[in-house]
Amino acid sequence: MTASDRPPYLRALLEGPDEDSASTGDAVVDAAPTVPPPGELREIPHAFPPDLLDPDAVKVIRRLTEAGHEAYLVGGCVRDLLFDLRPKDFDIVTSALPNEVRRLFRNCRIIGRRFRLAHVYFRDKVLEVATFRAPMREQDEADGNGELLIRDDNVFGTREQDVMRRDLTINALLYDVARGVILDYVGGVADAEARVIRTIGDPDIRMQEDPIRILRVLRLAARLGCRVDRPTWRAAVRHRERILDAARPRVLEDLNRMFLGGAAAPAFDLMLASGVLEIVLPELHAHLRRRAEAGDVEELEALRAVLRAADRARRHGREFTTAQRLALLLAPLLLTPAEDEQQAGHTTAPAERATERMKPIAARLAISRRDGERVRQIVLSLPKLLVTNGARRSRRRGGGALVRRSYFRETLEVFGLYVGATGDGREAWERWSRRLAALPADEQPPATTPRTTRRRRARRPRRFAGA
Repeated sequence: MTASDRPPYLRALLEGPDEDSASTGDAVVDAAPTVPPPGELREIPHAFPPDLLDPDAVKVIRRLTEAGHEAYLVGGCVRDLLFDLRPKDFDIVTSALPNEVRRLFRNCRIIGRRFRLAHVYFRDKVLEVATFRAPMREQDEADGNGELLIRDDNVFGTREQDVMRRDLTINALLYDVARGVILDYVGGVADAEARVIRTIGDPDIRMQEDPIRILRVLRLAARLGCRVDRPTWRAAVRHRERILDAARPRVLEDLNRMFLGGAAAPAFDLMLASGVLEIVLPELHAHLRRRAEAGDVEELEALRAVLRAADRARRHGREFTTAQRLALLLAPLLLTPAEDEQQAGHTTAPAERATERMKPIAARLAISRRDGERVRQIVLSLPKLLVTNGARRSRRRGGGALVRRSYFRETLEVFGLYVGATGDGREAWERWSRRLAALPADEQPPATTPRTTRRRRARRPRRFAGA
């Protein structure tokens, strides 16, 4: 296969990132600017169906406005509604200060240091209420330290200032619930219609202020089927190494969100094309590149296929735990012996190898001890499920104990994705599924419902230490 014949994702893996164009087809576009002149407001009538709006969010906005404050839906919920998606979260922005919000709602508490927020608690959700902020660059200049990474964001401002300090045009739209009108200062509606991702203002500054925006650009482009405008793409590639300057749990959270949106496969291709995969998961990138340089791309093809299978399952309502998502990504790395071991004719024990390879990844992404151990258990159990001989032999090898393990259901679901993606191992998957179904109710492993996370400051996770 010549260099010109390589598929885009393989060129991205072998040739490295390209600032001028994405190696994933037409992922980058030269888009005409749609930002209005500074200070120009476009009020666009767009009444979203009431059944798509969160009734509790509407109540919070109504109470704030009745108290004399401005209050709007903002950010991802407005963006998703424009793209005909049902929002998962409804965020609110207001002119009221955090303490003023707390006085209006008994079920409210103030959180955060870097970014003080009011959380209004309901039985099944937490609504985030933010006060209008001043532009980030003004705060940096006032600090006089030349550091672009935002560490303190508690200078309050006006509605216009709050919009202009946000990251992407499609994330900076306000929705006036009472009037059914979108307030657009940045051309976000036009970009949504054109399906273009672009930053507000200088993309180089935006990416340095908060490097997580690089992951957000790739994730939203994949999830929404958008293209990235060229200056934004170039800035993402140029500053990709700064991602590790951000808080480690935020990096892991954005990787998780790629799966939640049902677009993990295209997001993975964009991570390859931009060089982000080499920064966030250098061990996996190096492993796939070594195999590709040796002419073996089957592992990469299988990984992309299983990510597409996970996306299909997610679009049909399937949810995956953090451990399952990481296991899907890391299985090729954790299961394959090192090249020098293969050449020497001997290999490290799989459990020891998986533990050692997980340690730097867990430290880099702040993976909790529980999730790190569960990833290791899932991945190491996958080869055991390929045993398709008689039940007597399976029991002798510990199959009866395996099916009762707390992680077995998670493992079987991951194995099922591989079966659906590659077509291999279907008989084994059916056999293990029957064995699981035949277990008495009191011996069944727990369901794999992901742990719900309330929107509050997270505790620092314990590091994965291995077996």
